[in-house]
Amino acid sequence: MSDVTNTSANANGASLTRTGYSFSTITLSKGTLEELKELLEKKIKPALDLYANNPVVIDVSNVNYLNTIDFKAMQSLCREYSLFLLGLSGVLTEERAQTLNRLDIPVVNSSKFARIREENFKPRVITKTVEIKVPVQIKVPFEVRIAEPLLVIAHNVRSGELISAPDNSVIVFGNVASTARIIASHNIIVLGDLHGEVFAGSPKDQQKQGYEQAFIYVNGLFNPNLVAIAGQYQTADDLECNQTMKDIYGKKGALKVSLNGKNLNYCPLNVL
Repeated sequence: MSDVTNTSANANGASLTRTGYSFSTITLSKGTLEELKELLEKKIKPALDLYANNPVVIDVSNVNYLNTIDFKAMQSLCREYSLFLLGLSGVLTEERAQTLNRLDIPVVNSSKFARIREENFKPRVITKTVEIKVPVQIKVPFEVRIAEPLLVIAHNVRSGELISAPDNSVIVFGNVASTARIIASHNIIVLGDLHGEVFAGSPKDQQKQGYEQAFIYVNGLFNPNLVAIAGQYQTADDLECNQTMKDIYGKKGALKVSLNGKNLNYCPLNVL
């Protein structure tokens, strides 16, 4: 494949280029050493003459938790099968790329994955419509319009993890673990269980007020440590001691939290 020169050669003949090399790709779904060893035994060992001393990358687009990957151990294991592991591919979001950067793991994205990652930088306008059937069986449209950019978290938010989204709303396609925290300038939507802390409509600084029209939507178990909208909050202790919350807190079902003046309003939704 042709090379595209980024910087011209210096007096010593050195240069920096972006090059379209192609490597063999190992695709993992769990990201464990055991999974990698099993694949190497089945696929590489029988064809060692073909793959010996070749560079490879590992596609982690289907791996949920990148921070659990032991890259150094994977490199050592690949060398046992005469392979050189260069880095990880299939990194689709900047958040996942930063996780690997913090772990000093190189990202070797294909041009396809690089384009997808760049697309995720662009602001999005998303309209979601959910139908609600009230007790008299009348279908009422419940429309969530999100005109601001949306940060999409396509995995469970683990314990201790912080998701910060200034100027954004956040949607989580998974669960929010205990001690996890999500802070957004606009709305927070959790399509799973909520155990951690969520701060919607969060003020950007001390000189500005929070976004009082923000809402929190939870589609699974509602068991948060803290919920807050525009600086108004309630802790788990507040919710447990509130008799009006006994059929909501610690229960599973669609729920919308909004702000009414200085009070948080909890509205169960029978979403079909």
